[in-house]
Amino acid sequence: MSDSTDVRGVLTATPAGTTVRFERRYATDVDDLWTCLTEPARVARWLGPLYGNLRVGGAYELRMGEDVPGADQNATGEVLVCEPPHRLEVTWAFPGEPVTRVSATVGEVGSGAVLVLEHVDLGDAAARGYGGGWHASLDRLDDHLDGRPIRPWDDLFAERHGLYRA
Repeated sequence: MSDSTDVRGVLTATPAGTTVRFERRYATDVDDLWTCLTEPARVARWLGPLYGNLRVGGAYELRMGEDVPGADQNATGEVLVCEPPHRLEVTWAFPGEPVTRVSATVGEVGSGAVLVLEHVDLGDAAARGYGGGWHASLDRLDDHLDGRPIRPWDDLFAERHGLYRA
């Protein structure tokens, strides 16, 4: 279970666009949290089916809607950095949007682990949408790690998206 009291993301304007940043603490260890981000069977439980090769230079496809190649809700990209069990950085190509970057950094904190997720180079409107989307997804990761039933993404997004509106 997440032991942080404020789990909201922060949107920050940069010269290259807007960055969405989340820092979440989980009552698990670094290795367990890393596998939630990189092992396809675990990623599928909270984010969506993951296909590809998570090594530097490898390509991936994350299916967040239908489990169909090339569907409208699939993110694709290239792995830029993979340093198990601490850092993963990928390009993020989503249909109809410019290519951006997502990084996940895992570290130890107290008796648990911390995840810092950053999605960078976003337009302002896209950043607000991704704020709500990543918030909902990370809540689902918390459900998975805590052994609770994983709540529907659409319901969580509807509740969380308002936190990131202008």
